[in-house]
Amino acid sequence: MEKGFLTQKLFIPVYLNSKGMKLKEYQGKEIFHDNGIKIPDSFLITSPEQIKELKGEVVLKAQVLHGGRGKAGLIQTATQEDAKQKAEEMFKKDVKEILVEEKVDVKEEYYLSITIDRTEKKAMLMFSKEGGIDIEELAEKHPKKIKKYYLDEEFSPKKTAKELEIPQWLIEKLYEIFKKYDLELIEINPLVKVDDNLLALDSKIIVDDNALFRQKFEKDESLTDIEKKAKEAGLSYVELEGNIGIIGNGAGLVMSTLDMVNHYGGKVANFLDVGGGADKEKMEKSLELVMIKKPKGIFINIFGGITRCDDIAQGLIDYKKEHNIEIPVVIRMIGTNEEEAKKILEENQIHFINSMEEGAKKIVELVK
Repeated sequence: MEKGFLTQKLFIPVYLNSKGMKLKEYQGKEIFHDNGIKIPDSFLITSPEQIKELKGEVVLKAQVLHGGRGKAGLIQTATQEDAKQKAEEMFKKDVKEILVEEKVDVKEEYYLSITIDRTEKKAMLMFSKEGGIDIEELAEKHPKKIKKYYLDEEFSPKKTAKELEIPQWLIEKLYEIFKKYDLELIEINPLVKVDDNLLALDSKIIVDDNALFRQKFEKDESLTDIEKKAKEAGLSYVELEGNIGIIGNGAGLVMSTLDMVNHYGGKVANFLDVGGGADKEKMEKSLELVMIKKPKGIFINIFGGITRCDDIAQGLIDYKKEHNIEIPVVIRMIGTNEEEAKKILEENQIHFINSMEEGAKKIVELVK
């Protein structure tokens, strides 16, 4: 498998699982505008009455941080006649802000981003001529359609711009913004060609939490109900849309686990990091959170360190018995008291697997 491929393949879950601060679309576009990247004309509203007189069709875009806005009816085309009514419908769906944006005549759509490849510990430019679509799906089915370049001492903006057939200044500007605002991710999807201009039709930006003392953005905690419960319990959880629950310790390990499950054809339901000092109580709480979405199976991937594997195993067994969990559970653990944990699990008919790859393959087989 190509070096770094797993990180590239599912980089969307990677940045969703980031602990950084996510900006709303309009905030990202303000940054683009202030730094010389063109955006469509738009204005922000917090009530339907604020809609101004419109010229032609517009797009109403709910300003929320979770994905799937289109499927949820939170992005809609509107006219002067129906814009207010459609805005009213959106506000009834727990939406606080709507970006009203001119509808543009798009000639071509691209994908452009800079993110962190955590495997290589480098910033990475990513580009595709197929923008405006689910980039994760494109990466999975057609990885060669996504170009990637590490932004190191060997990187040449001029050479890269010529190869990608986009302006050199755009690459340089995106990297400048990435560094200036201490970002973990800056993404334009789609970057569109309108007449002779390139416009950022959407924005996705994540600011490194460690830099918030100098980046004065207003924090917005738009979390799902499960994510709020996880935060209160001191756990790092991100809700996704699959049917295989994932629990691990350490963000990097959990991200790799998500990648591996997807590699074998599974769809993950969540990202859940119990942290380095996981114990019996944290495991039980993690299972409680994962089970809310009623997954068809659970894969637990624990790499010991200060975590006692037998405590993790006992927490799993106790919770499974108390709540009569009958879905398949696969666990891979390495670390302190590993053999004791293995014995506890095997006595209770839990699948104990020796490697992450085998575990991912096993849970996908059991769920299917």
